[in-house]
Amino acid sequence: MEQARAGGRAAAMFSPKREDGRSIPLKAGYATTDDGGIYLFLGHVLESLRRSTESDKDERIKELACLYRVMEWIEISPTIAAFFTDLPKYLSLGMVSPEEVVVYSVYEGEEYGQKPASENYISVGLVVGGEEKGEIRVGYLDDRHELLPEEQKMLSEIGRTLDFALERREYRDKLAVVNSYLDRVSGSWEEAKGRLETMFQAIPDDVVLIDKNRKIVMTNRQDVAPGKHCYDGIFGRDKACDDCRLARILKDKTPLMLSLKNEDKYFQVHAMPVYNKDQEVDGILEFYRDITLEKTYEQQLQQADKLASLGQLVSGIGHEINNPNQFIRGNIKIMKQALEDMLPIVDRYYQEHSDLKIARLNYDFFREHIMTLVNDMGHGSERIKAIVESLRTFARKDEGLLVDTVDINTLVEASARLVHNEVHKRAEIKLDLTKNLPTFIGNSQKIEQVLINLLVNSSQAMPDDKKGLITVRTLADDGHLLVEVKDNGHGMGENTLRQIFDPFFTTKRAKGGTGLGLAIAFKIIEEHRGNISVTSEPGEGTTFTIRVPAGEN
Repeated sequence: MEQARAGGRAAAMFSPKREDGRSIPLKAGYATTDDGGIYLFLGHVLESLRRSTESDKDERIKELACLYRVMEWIEISPTIAAFFTDLPKYLSLGMVSPEEVVVYSVYEGEEYGQKPASENYISVGLVVGGEEKGEIRVGYLDDRHELLPEEQKMLSEIGRTLDFALERREYRDKLAVVNSYLDRVSGSWEEAKGRLETMFQAIPDDVVLIDKNRKIVMTNRQDVAPGKHCYDGIFGRDKACDDCRLARILKDKTPLMLSLKNEDKYFQVHAMPVYNKDQEVDGILEFYRDITLEKTYEQQLQQADKLASLGQLVSGIGHEINNPNQFIRGNIKIMKQALEDMLPIVDRYYQEHSDLKIARLNYDFFREHIMTLVNDMGHGSERIKAIVESLRTFARKDEGLLVDTVDINTLVEASARLVHNEVHKRAEIKLDLTKNLPTFIGNSQKIEQVLINLLVNSSQAMPDDKKGLITVRTLADDGHLLVEVKDNGHGMGENTLRQIFDPFFTTKRAKGGTGLGLAIAFKIIEEHRGNISVTSEPGEGTTFTIRVPAGEN
């Protein structure tokens, strides 16, 4: 409480009284009002996410939740030793059997946790500032549990992120030194300016000193020149921010911390008042920490949860559409039979009454087109039924088992039908399907997910000034089935091609891209003992090729 009231970074732990309740880390802050002070507690409660191993989507949610907890804990833990001491209870949540997991860590010679019972464990090294400083091992109390490749991937991802976070923690003491030093030299600023500039360059976060006129006095950013207005030099704006930190601090004379977004990046800003010799606020010192990665994880968790809810709704919506459509299909058949019986009678009547009109149309025109209209209504009703059935099949939760007899041509046709509304404004889909292809044993729903992802990605790669073409070709080749998805869009350069299947890599972040679609597609094809490759030329287009073994084995 005292640390929060003084304007520093503070944390609290909320522990429910229930025996099964889990302690929740909270960020603590303090604000003053006319009637006194208010303590603020902010935290992320991820306990509501359902844990399930029934699908890759649920597993990814669990992995993201584990990664998010670990990163939250490294930020709020009071010391590095405290972080490694409590690391097992956060890291174990990403494993298949969390209650039996043991976590052993070594950092700068200090050991934490319990070693696994045998050599059957997964591990990741900790490299901070280019120097190897430790290791994390994760295993079980005995050899009854199998460690999965996905768990090693998750641990490797946590390790890469921890390397950067631990490096920031080591620099945190330098920030405290800067604060203390500023207090001592506020009366002799010019004399200490050179030393402060040197210290600024050692701070990994962006640091900016701003005077009362919103002019930048000093910064460790090489691309920002002193003398510019803060809103111009830092954010490239032509006017002051709506929620100006300087104005608030000049009024309240207290530090503040908040999050803001600039273009496609998120920052956590810590602003502190700088006093002159008369103890008046003469400016502010701001620290900017890039939290885009943390925000991305949080948004992906929320999106995954929304998609899970949408999947549950699709079945009910499909039922509501199918009920009235059944009436339409049945009635159209009766109407068609009735017209086939009645039209010969009307034809004979027309021979004697040439001025006959039906629905205000001359009878000869009506007679020529009426059956076409009825047939079109019948085809439309059948199409509604097929689309609803495809949606329900795609949204249905499965057990992730590779037990289906997969007809690749049927899945290609269903996928093209599902994405028609999404794709047709930007591209046409052309199907070139080889007939009588062999089937293979796999998971139809997962393969359909891969095809839909590739079709949507291809449509999004099309130029805005013309409609593109997406060609899907299937064929058999040397005991394998091949599916080629080819487009004539923008194409990709070598740098993009090297990272295209990496988790969280996306060129469409500003448009809501998560960078998970192709990474998941790659994993699904690997599960089917196949592979997925890509070739591309900038300005020419891109071709994705899926190759899976054919047959029953």
